[in-house]
Parts: sequence; structure tokens; C-alpha cells
Amino acid sequence: MRVVKPSRLSLLTRPYRWRGSDKLGIAMLAMATLKDAPALTSEQDLWRLAAQEVGGALDLGVPKPCAEFIVSGKAYTRHQPDKTACAVRARVGSLDKSLLVFGDRYWVAGKPTAPAPFDAMRIDWRRAYGGPDCPDNSHGIGMQPDEIGGMRVTPLPNVESPDQRIRYSGQIVRPAGFDGIAPDTPARFARMGSRYDQAWLEHEFPGFAPDMDARYFNAAPSDQWWTGRPDVPSGVDYAFWNMHPERQVLSGRLPVWRARCFALRHARPAVLEEADMRLTTAWFFPDHERAILIWHGVLDIAESDGADVSHLVLAIEDANDHRAIAHYMDVARRRADSRHGAVHALRDSDLVSASLYVNAPDSDLPDVHARPLARNLQAGAARRRASSRRMLEAEGLNADDYLPLNDALPRRPTVDDLPAALEEAEQARREGEALLERGRQALLDDSDMRRFAQHTGVDLDAIARVDMQAPRAGRIDPPALVRQLRDFDERFPAATSAGPSPTGLRDRLQPQVLALYRHAAHAGAAAAPMPPQRAARTRRRVQAIYARGRDFSGLHLAGADLSGMDLRGSCFRGASLEGARLDGARLDDCDFTEAVLAHASMAGGSLANARLAHANAGMAHFEKVSLAGANLTRTSLEGARCVACVFSDAILHGTRLGETRLERCDFSVASMEEAVLMKTHFLHCAFEDAMLHRCAFMACTFEHANLRRAHVRRCGFIDTAFRDGADLTAARIEMSSFSPGTDLQSATLDGATLHQCGMRGVRMQGASLVNAVVRGSDLSECLLANARLDGIEAAESLFVRADFNAASLRGANLMQAVMSRADFTDADLRAANLFRADLGEAVLPAAAGLRGAYTAGTKTWPRRRAAAE
Repeated sequence: MRVVKPSRLSLLTRPYRWRGSDKLGIAMLAMATLKDAPALTSEQDLWRLAAQEVGGALDLGVPKPCAEFIVSGKAYTRHQPDKTACAVRARVGSLDKSLLVFGDRYWVAGKPTAPAPFDAMRIDWRRAYGGPDCPDNSHGIGMQPDEIGGMRVTPLPNVESPDQRIRYSGQIVRPAGFDGIAPDTPARFARMGSRYDQAWLEHEFPGFAPDMDARYFNAAPSDQWWTGRPDVPSGVDYAFWNMHPERQVLSGRLPVWRARCFALRHARPAVLEEADMRLTTAWFFPDHERAILIWHGVLDIAESDGADVSHLVLAIEDANDHRAIAHYMDVARRRADSRHGAVHALRDSDLVSASLYVNAPDSDLPDVHARPLARNLQAGAARRRASSRRMLEAEGLNADDYLPLNDALPRRPTVDDLPAALEEAEQARREGEALLERGRQALLDDSDMRRFAQHTGVDLDAIARVDMQAPRAGRIDPPALVRQLRDFDERFPAATSAGPSPTGLRDRLQPQVLALYRHAAHAGAAAAPMPPQRAARTRRRVQAIYARGRDFSGLHLAGADLSGMDLRGSCFRGASLEGARLDGARLDDCDFTEAVLAHASMAGGSLANARLAHANAGMAHFEKVSLAGANLTRTSLEGARCVACVFSDAILHGTRLGETRLERCDFSVASMEEAVLMKTHFLHCAFEDAMLHRCAFMACTFEHANLRRAHVRRCGFIDTAFRDGADLTAARIEMSSFSPGTDLQSATLDGATLHQCGMRGVRMQGASLVNAVVRGSDLSECLLANARLDGIEAAESLFVRADFNAASLRGANLMQAVMSRADFTDADLRAANLFRADLGEAVLPAAAGLRGAYTAGTKTWPRRRAAAE
């Protein structure tokens, strides 16, 4: 379920069953300031205050039968001379309640001691009457003695009801307070009912008991309920006495806001269904001058977990700002837009009335115009305008004809302006491109330009064929750049007549130029092949260096032809072989650390045991090349193509393989760690006994992949497809995740181990997991139709709403597995172990499909309802 909401609202949802019908409980929470003009505060402030003041559950997400108010705060003695006790009072509309608050007191010799003075005393259930044996307040005081100053004394409660004062030791009174009561308090929990019997199990489970009292969901004491009223009175007035550190009486009115909630369902994606939201709870925090408002609503659902609801759209309106459903449908559509949806999601004004932001404590962005620099610039501009006006008027001219009419500062942009600004920028780009195209076309159509082109030999037809949209990739030429830096160093003293000369610019920038080249060489155009004569000289020079010591470090060999050469054991650290031809070359045991091999081509050669750490081989083409045992740590192979290459026993730690195409490559026993693979295509590649650790596979494709006995640990597969029957026989996959929609159709995982893996929503139709071991993994919502899972060990794993249609699970161990709402139509579960498995709401096979299955303790309730079919 996706939620579309403003940043200042919070949402709680809870699916539940009520009197035989499945419901989705909705609770919308907002925090308002207790000011004369209430404003909506941020969601972060809401939960920060709730954690600080409430601590426990703020709401259970189920509608309450009657409205209520709750107060969390302190009593203050600042407004009176007596600092040992005070009365506090809370009045909200027609509900009025008072409490007495005392300093710490104890029973000594059967008499209470005088209350200790206090400035502020929290009013909560820990200071009210109670104790471990009190069903109304197990957290209170007054029932059991405590160790105080080395003496065993019994404290008196700090908070009492004026109607039920404690007069003697051992007296039992009703706990008094304004605060919310915890859901597990025995007195409140008793409203959950008691008829949880076989009839309930067969007809109501997992709903509430027939004798359940819905007032269980009310958290306030009963004298703070509006009994018989489903919502808080609109714009109700409130007043709190001695509960604010500065004001003796804090009073005002709650805002008249309207919460709105809409739902989209999978079955009706174009129909926005509105849920009736009622303001059921006003939770006040007087000393913070805040109130949390909770609206409740409910939706009928077909699935017991609400899976039939695709979206919830939340909004809050001022009483005078009612918006049509069509407006909210348009907001949901714009926020779902793949291109600008994230920007539209920042526009709270689409879902919140503007008046709710007025005077909000956290709504104003920093005013850059108020900063000293901005003020000084504005003042200087004003002085210059005044001076210019005087000069123009002295010449007898009208200054308004020459000076800007609007001297005001530009309006500060807001987040709401972003979508319009992006659209304006996009429109300006389109108009600019259209203008350039019209200009180019006019130039090409100009007869004078045609004659000039013929006279000068310019090919206008070639210009006309240029694609204006195509990127123009240039090329970084390190020697040329270094020469320019050297020329600058030599010419700079002659180019200036004063000041010290920044000589040594080449020495300072040359390392940066080379680093830029090493990282980005593959992104530009390829280096042109050397002319034949130069290529021949370069080969002779390379042969001579190899004979002298094999050290080619830092050498520039871009475009060279080294095909067929035997240069084993050479050092090419930092060298450039960009666009070099290396066909048939023997480069075993060579050191290519930080070298550039971008756009290079190599067919039939060998790089066995070579060291290519931090090298750039992006856009290179390798065919039938051996890289067995090579070290490719943090090597870039982005955009490269490798055909029939051997990477067995190679080290690929941190290797970048973005948009790399690998065909018929062998990665057996290779170690790939922390590698990032994006849109990488593996065709007929083998990863037998390979180790894949902490790798990210994003939008990758494996066709006819062989991962037999591979060890996959802590890897992520996002939108990745294993097509044409990937073979993962005996593979060990640990703590890895597969995003919903990952394609493992017809894959073979016989004897494989899946340990603590997240595979929710993976497509595995026709896959084979015979004798596989699945431990602590989540395969919920997986599509396993026609799959073979015979003998699978999947105890305690999750298969919620999985599709086992026509699947074979003969002899499977599914002990204590959770398979609720799964579809076992035509599945074969013969001889399967279903001991204590959860099959609630599952579609079970015919009796023949369960023949011989061990079903002791199997949970088959609740039965799946017709509405969910």
C-alpha cells in the first residue's frame, strides 16, 4: 500500500475483523498549536513530543465508539503561595474534571507527613494510587511500602480525586488522572472480551470476541468520554488551570479542521473512494501549548490484510476550503509520475489548506534577504539608483524612462514553486532547441551560404546530417594538456607586468589531469589508431624497452598496435594504452595498476595473473582472452564487451561493470566483492564455485547462467532477470535480497540453501527447488506456480500469499512455516510435514493433494472468504 500524504500528517492503519467483516482501520494524526490562531506543526515534532510525553502507544488505529479528550502534563505551583499542593482542572466543552496534586507524602505512625514543596509535578499514573496488585493501575503508588532514607515507609499518591480523598492507611481508592490508560492495563484489557472459544475460532478469528466491548479502544478515563457522541464537538472550547508554567489558565478553542482520506483499490484504479473521518481524540499537552488531534475512519476490505487497497491519499482542510475529489485524484496522479512525482510530493499545499500554515512555528524558510550581506547589497543598490536619478533629472530627463520600475526584492521561492519552475525550465529548453534548429535550417537554406560553402569546400550536407540531440563526446589528451600547462608556465612571466608569477602550474595540476584521464577516458571518444609508420616505430621502441627492463610506467601508448607481442612480466603502471590493439599479445603477470586501457581491443591474447587494480578498461573489447587469476580490484569495465573470456580465480573487488556485456565468460572460483553492476548483461556465463559478496546487481540480465555451487552472500538483486533457466544447483545464498519482480522463472535451485533471504514477490514459475534448504527466509507473494519443491526444507519460513498453483511439494518440510493466504490450487502436498504450519485463509488443494501429509497442529483458521477469491 502506497501512502500519498502531506509532510505534516501522520498515519496509522490496522486491518481487523469486526463481526464477521474485514475492515481497515485508519487513524490520521495532526498536531496543532494551542494559540488564538492554531497552526499545523510538523510530523517530526508530533512524534518527538509523543515519545517525550506519552512513551507508550498513542493510538491503536481502530475507530473509537465515542469521542474523548486526554491531557498529559504537569501541575505548577508558580501561580499560588502554597508550594506543597495545588488543584488542577481540565475543561473541554461540556466535560469538566479536577484533580488534587500534592508533594511527596508518606505514612508514618499511621499518619501522613506534610507534603514536600514542589514547583512542577507530572500528572501521570505512576503518581496516582495503585501498585502491582491494582487492576486499575499497576504502575501507581500507595499500596506497597518503599525504602526511603533507610526506612520502610508507604508513600501516598501525589494525585488524588477531590471526590475520593485518602483518609487512612490501607484505604483503597480509584486511581485519578488525566492521562491515557495503557492498552494492557487489566481494567482496560478486560473489555477485550472472553469468548475466544471454538465457535470464535471457526467464525470470527482473527477478529475480536463476540462479547468484546469496543470502548477498549478508548484510552482516556471514562469521565473524559463524550458518551454517545462519535466525534469531538466542532471548535470545542478548552481551559486548563495550573498546568502551564507561565499562565495560570490556558484557554482557547480547537481548530475546525476537516481530515479527509481516500483509497484506491487494485480492482478499481481510477475510482477514489472516500472514508468518513471523525475527530475522536483531542490529546492536550498544556505546558507545550500543543494538542494532537486524531481522526478515525474505516474501510471495508476484501483481503484480511488490506492487500486489495493500493493507495491511501490523506489531506486536511480548513472549514472554508472544501476541495473536490477530482482534485485529490489529480494530486495522486501527479505524485505517481515517474519523472516529476518526487517534486510534486513536496507540494504540501495540494493536500493542506494554506490557512493551516499561518503562524506555524516551523513553516518559514530562512530569509536570505534579511542577512547582513543582502541588506548591504540592497542598500548600496538603493544609493546608486538615487544617484542615477539625480544625474538624469539634472540633465532634464525623466528618470522613470531609464531606471527599472520595480526595485523590490524578488519573492522568496517556496517548495510549491518547484514543479512550475521545472516545467518552465523544460519549456525554455525545448524553445531554445527549436530556435537553434530553425537557425540551423535557415542557414542551410540560405543561397549565399551555399555558394560560400562551395567556394570554401565546406560540406553543408554533412552539417545537415548532424544529430542535434546526440552527445558530442570529446577526448582527453593528457600529453596535449600537459604541454599547454608547460607553455603557460613558460609564457606567464611575459604575459604580466606585476605580481608574483604562479610558476609550477604544470607540477601542481599534472597529477589531477592524469587522474581525470584515468577515470574518464572511456567516456570520451576513442584515441585514433597510430599511423602505420608511427605504429612500427612504437613497436620497435616497446621491444627495446622490454629488452632493457620491461618498465613502461607512465608511457603514453594510445592507439598503438602491440598485437602478437610477448611482454609478459612487464610493468605498465600508470601507462596509457587507450584504444591500443592487443590482439594475440601475451601480457601475463603484467602490472597495469592505474593504467588506461579504455577502448582497447584484444582478441586471443592473455592477461593471466595480471594486476589491473584501479585501471580503466571501460569500453574495451576482449575476446577469447584469459584473465585467470587477474586482480581487477576497483577496475572499471564500464561499457566493455567480453566474449569467451576466462576470469576463473580472478579477484573482482569493487569492480565497476556498468552496462558491460559478457558473453560465454567463465567466472569459476572467482571472487567478486562490493562490485556494482548496473544494466550488465551476462549471456551463457559460468559462476561455478564463485564467491559473490556484498555486490549490487541493478537491472542486470543473466541468460543461461550457471551458478552451480556459487556462494552468494549479502548481495542485492534489483530488477534483475535470470532468463532461460538459470542453474543455481547447490548454490548457497545468504542474507541476500531480491526485489519484487525479479525473474527466476524456470531456474534450478535443487539442493540450494537460502538463508535469511528476502525474496518477496519474486517470479519463480516453473522453478525447481528440489531438496533445497530455506531457513529464515521470506518468499511471501512469490509466484511458484508449476514449481517443483519436493523435499524442500522450509521450516519457519514465510510464504504469505505465495502462489503454489499446480506446484509439487511432495515430502516438503513446512513445519511452522507461515503460508497464510497462499494459493495451493491443484498443488501436490502428499507426505508433506505441515506440523503447526499457518494455512489461515489459504486456498487448499483437494483431499487427494494432502494424502499422507502430517497436519497435526496445522492452523487452517480462518477460512478464506468468498470476497477474497
